[in-house]
Amino acid sequence: MDIELLINTYGTYVFNYALKLSCDPYVAEDLAQETFINAWQKIGTLENSDAIRAWLRKICFNNFLMKQRKNNGYNELLYEDINLLEKEEHLFVDNLPRPEDEVIVEEAVRDLQNGCFLAMVRRLTLHQRIAFSLVDMFGLSLEEVSEIIGISKSATKGLLYRAHMNLDSFFSEHCNILDVNNPCSCKAWIEFSKTRENLQKNSHKLMTKLDYTKSNYTFNKKVRGKINFLYKNMPDRKPQNQWYEKVVNVINEMYINKN
Repeated sequence: MDIELLINTYGTYVFNYALKLSCDPYVAEDLAQETFINAWQKIGTLENSDAIRAWLRKICFNNFLMKQRKNNGYNELLYEDINLLEKEEHLFVDNLPRPEDEVIVEEAVRDLQNGCFLAMVRRLTLHQRIAFSLVDMFGLSLEEVSEIIGISKSATKGLLYRAHMNLDSFFSEHCNILDVNNPCSCKAWIEFSKTRENLQKNSHKLMTKLDYTKSNYTFNKKVRGKINFLYKNMPDRKPQNQWYEKVVNVINEMYINKN
């Protein structure tokens, strides 16, 4: 298989997988590059070319976990309590209908809104983020993600329930797109973010984990439907155009030109 063909065919797919895991486009580019470097090194071990997407996902996920361990992020309490997660399976709500009033977002603030959403997903516990990002945002099945994480399907549903509740509780109280009475609007954030001092003062808030239990939030079907509509309609992103050429050149330099 030609390396340029491999990257041009699967580059966007792997980048979006990495983006859903990391919720950071710059980290996603690095993860995707490392994935293709590792993949080309092990290309001879690929037995079934029809399973190449799953193979690339596995390599990317392992690279993601290595980064988490390196940054000490993997040592946190990831699953909460497995028994509680499995008991919360029945609280998980899926297959919501489209909201009666579709969430209309101006094109000018679409990227900011998507960036805000990814930033909040980063504030989930690591395994809540993995479960939510891969099932709800990337479209893998519960069975696939349960196997990736290494827990039961019931516990994965529990993680999804907690992820939904944490995101819903935050956006229901803050996001102007969901409720015009909420304080934060994308346009206001644009003005706010122009002041570096404001960002520095509030950066610690972006690092704390979301916890819906502290606000006594209860499930709201309308809020869940609107948020579900927003992230289900987030378009796939592409790495920068020069990224593809860069990765091809790196692999050529590391492996191909030396042979």
